[in-house]
Amino acid sequence: MKNIINFNIQLPSQCFEYMKEISFYDHNYYKLKPYGDWFYGELDILFQQYHECENCYSYELGKMIDGKFKASIYWTITQDIFE
Repeated sequence: MKNIINFNIQLPSQCFEYMKEISFYDHNYYKLKPYGDWFYGELDILFQQYHECENCYSYELGKMIDGKFKASIYWTITQDIFE
């Protein structure tokens, strides 16, 4: 088995809708829209947080439950995926 597994998921920017009503400062939420057979399911919210001290971004993929965000998948990288 390889040491690194690349999920290679690429979605067009039209799939992401910025959620202004719950986003603030370096805490950004995006609603993900289904993208054909490539991307769909219950996990439809992406949370992005910028960490100034470490100069990196944390991402969490999850869903809203009773008005609160619940993440299922987490990762941290050094680049902003929206730039």
